[in-house]
Amino acid sequence: MKRQFLILAVTASVLVVGQCGPSFAKDRTITGTIRNFECGDNCYLTIVDRKKAEQVGLCAAPECKDWNEQAAMPPRFKGKRVTVTVGTGQQVDGSDNVMGEMMAFKKIRFLD
Repeated sequence: MKRQFLILAVTASVLVVGQCGPSFAKDRTITGTIRNFECGDNCYLTIVDRKKAEQVGLCAAPECKDWNEQAAMPPRFKGKRVTVTVGTGQQVDGSDNVMGEMMAFKKIRFLD
């Protein structure tokens, strides 16, 4: 009986925690325009979506690889229309310690 209660309690906890995750936990797409790219310990891309809201996320897409290595995006990409696949990424500090999770752009498709 005690074991069954423990299994039920653990299962309930997993279900609750799974439902309390961030709203960007499931991959989705956003269409918008690139506004900005900046780097610190992590590199971030800012997209202005169709509703004119800024969406800021980790630039984790393969298309960001060179930008992240150079800590700069070529100016020709600013203002480009894109569809991005959004998921969850990990922010790290300068020592590569995980500091938390946030929205991440996992793929970029250029529309212009």
